[in-house]
Amino acid sequence: MTAQAMRAIVGARLRAERRTLVFACASAAIVGYFATRSLAGPMFFCSTIGIAVALLQGPGRHAYLDTTERSAPLFGRELARAKALAPVISATIATLVYWAAQLVSGFAAPAIFLALSLACVLAATLVTLNATTRNGAGRALAVAFAGATVIVAFLLAKSGDAIGAATSLAFCVLVGFVALRQYGESLARYEAL
Repeated sequence: MTAQAMRAIVGARLRAERRTLVFACASAAIVGYFATRSLAGPMFFCSTIGIAVALLQGPGRHAYLDTTERSAPLFGRELARAKALAPVISATIATLVYWAAQLVSGFAAPAIFLALSLACVLAATLVTLNATTRNGAGRALAVAFAGATVIVAFLLAKSGDAIGAATSLAFCVLVGFVALRQYGESLARYEAL
């Protein structure tokens, strides 16, 4: 895939969801400003933003984007990477806004909390993207897996030691990688078109 095609898809998706991004950042700023210094707040709240933003990437919301992307000279796995970047960028920006608001309020948490929160948010966002290719119970199950990812990542990191943090980061990286591969496989059906 050319970098130009990826930039075009990501840019179009981000432009289409710019209001969502503004609302996500505004809510992250408000909650981040008033939240206390803990790991639970950013992990759960920002993951919820990531899940919501990922669900908005489903087919039908922007039919013109779906049609254009399917007609692009891309394979399913390449299309998955390009389509995954928009919600990942949005969730990352919202998480960073949350942490900036905490810094401004004087409740800045340790830097490892930012890394753990960001890894958890990205994993949950990537898992949720799989819900956009399913309907009914399959869709609900994919969203439930995203929620379970957040809970497991939090429980692993909750111990507060370096081993728990490393385990949580490794878990999030593994889950995110598998989710992105699975999303690519589900979009690979477009290769035959």
